[in-house]
Amino acid sequence: MTDSMRASASLDRRAAAWPLVLAVGAACHRPSAPAPPARPWPEPSVAAESWSVHRPQPRTTDPPVMATWLAEELDRHVQRLAADDMDPPAHHLAYDVVGTEQLWIEAEAGVLLTDDLGGDRLLDVDVRVGSPELDNGHAMGGEIGPGQGLGSGSPAPLDDVRLALSQAVWAETERQYRQAITAYAEIRSDVDLRAEDGEAPDPDFSSEAPVVAFLAPPEVDFAAIRTAMRPTIRRVSVVLAEEPRVLESRATLEVVRRHRIFVDSGGTRVTGGSVRTRIVLEVHGQAEDGMRLSRTATFEGRTPDDLPDLDILEEAARVLREELVALLDAPLAEPYTGPALLDGRSAAVFFHEIVGHRLEGHRQKIDEEGQTLAGKVGKRILPWFIDIVDDPTIDRIGDVPLWGHYLHDAEGMEARRVELVTRGKLQTFLLSRSPVGPFEHSNGHGRREPGYPVVARQGNLIVRARKRLRRDQLREALLDEVRRQKKPYGLWIREAESGYTLTDRLGPQAFKVNPTLVYRVYADGRPDELIRGADLVGTPLSAFEDIVAAGDRSVVFNGMCGAESGWVPVSAVSPSILLRSVEIERASHDRDRPPLLPPPKDGSP
Repeated sequence: MTDSMRASASLDRRAAAWPLVLAVGAACHRPSAPAPPARPWPEPSVAAESWSVHRPQPRTTDPPVMATWLAEELDRHVQRLAADDMDPPAHHLAYDVVGTEQLWIEAEAGVLLTDDLGGDRLLDVDVRVGSPELDNGHAMGGEIGPGQGLGSGSPAPLDDVRLALSQAVWAETERQYRQAITAYAEIRSDVDLRAEDGEAPDPDFSSEAPVVAFLAPPEVDFAAIRTAMRPTIRRVSVVLAEEPRVLESRATLEVVRRHRIFVDSGGTRVTGGSVRTRIVLEVHGQAEDGMRLSRTATFEGRTPDDLPDLDILEEAARVLREELVALLDAPLAEPYTGPALLDGRSAAVFFHEIVGHRLEGHRQKIDEEGQTLAGKVGKRILPWFIDIVDDPTIDRIGDVPLWGHYLHDAEGMEARRVELVTRGKLQTFLLSRSPVGPFEHSNGHGRREPGYPVVARQGNLIVRARKRLRRDQLREALLDEVRRQKKPYGLWIREAESGYTLTDRLGPQAFKVNPTLVYRVYADGRPDELIRGADLVGTPLSAFEDIVAAGDRSVVFNGMCGAESGWVPVSAVSPSILLRSVEIERASHDRDRPPLLPPPKDGSP
């Protein structure tokens, strides 16, 4: 299977996956492209010695009427589905109702393209039949997806009307139970025909203490935000378009509020919600050889108050234009192996893709998975100076918001800080209610997008280094490694926006990272050279061994991650890292010529 992460810069609400790449230099006889100017807006970074984390204290409330109704519907249906005369009976039933309100404003060259305020409410019904040891949640042939009685994402009434809710729950429960018994019959047949490996299989569902927490979802004044931000988005879109070589540009505002109600037959009752905000600026152009290039800047927050002022957005738009022009004139990358410095967000994407996905628990128990880290608990998988935790309970690090924050996961379990790697040694995995031996219980990392089954996923993946170098020391360490390997240059990967990794056995255990700003750093002292069109590729175990140093500042990367349970918001926090060796391959690109016709001006013919 392919796991993928996309930057919050992507404007497609359903968003396709995006890869992670590093770029390498071009032919030596080409003139160096001018380096883009330093970015004028604050980088979302925190000094390693001055970390402060914020864990919010949410406001409690009385159970909302919808939660009471939903629990009553659950009690009524579970009595019938768990009865002795049902074949097979249900051993667990859960209802998850998620309401979403979304404001989406998009403009190009001062003209609004989208101005939409809408929402929906979706119902997920999870029916588990059989027993906790073996039920319809068991992965068969590596498949985890809808159609097994887990995850439906069916429409639920927006109005709080009891009869409408009862009808929606009744119809979906019936449908999911029928799918569950069909899937369970196929799973039992498949298990009976499989050869045994001598080890007792892990159960399919864990026993957990019930959680009861009625939390008030955040309030958002969408009308006020809409009125205030329309002129800002229009104005910034004008600045983005003020460059003849920009073929397309967008300024986009998105504000999403979610509120949820979760109840299950084990007694868990949870309500709550979240808010995500972002402004995305993007410019697109095309080089003379046909390669399409883009630059983006994203400003994420957890509340509307996190959004930047107009002057910061305007300056960011001007810098993006200059960065794009520099990329359009930059030489193409060449295939390369050698040292590289992953700076800022590129290092965060690296750890999310290459380490984080392989720490998700369900990947250790599915036969079709590569199981790169299975059986390695207590063993060293990374350099001794690297620690990794995943802590969804953190709302912010310093003043920087984290998108991967939540207080209860998609199975109603309390979110927990999990120490995954300590001094380079693997401690545990990210776990949902699907146990992975020797661990028997969830650690609050079961996640999903509405409509998908729950699996273990990352939240706030945080990497810290016990041995740290200043920025100038990291650059000198890069050059020392270049000289030691007798290479003409090393790579400085300043920024990456995407990546994906392959974890199944049918494909290579490989990853790809898609950097957007990459420089060649020459050992002979020549100016750094910006390049374009490079993909960073590799395999995880060799990449782990190639980490030789880390920086003293950590950068936050907020984005959306896509996997078996859909798209979920995540954060990755990491210092810059120096790799002894990376492999770069030249990215594929179109050969279409740039536009033949001149762009229109001022609406005149």
